[in-house]
Amino acid sequence: MKTFSVEEASPGLGRLVELALAGELIQIRKGSGVVELRPAQVAQNAVDEKLTPREALRLLQEDARMTPQQAEEYLRELREERLAAEGRRPA
Repeated sequence: MKTFSVEEASPGLGRLVELALAGELIQIRKGSGVVELRPAQVAQNAVDEKLTPREALRLLQEDARMTPQQAEEYLRELREERLAAEGRRPA
């Protein structure tokens, strides 16, 4: 892990991004605050491509910020909203 101040990181930000993409953990601190520079997960499906509910649930479950139960509840709410917008009742 490498830690830099904002002043140290600014001139070499491009190099730090390359290191982070290669798997190096990079932290940048400003005062008592610290941020991490790491690769983001890019959605595997195109924006206009429709996902099945099962595929959407798998994608949501892969995100560490959401538990499987939270993902299921989220999809249930989306389904109910869609059915209500169409004037149908949820099954």
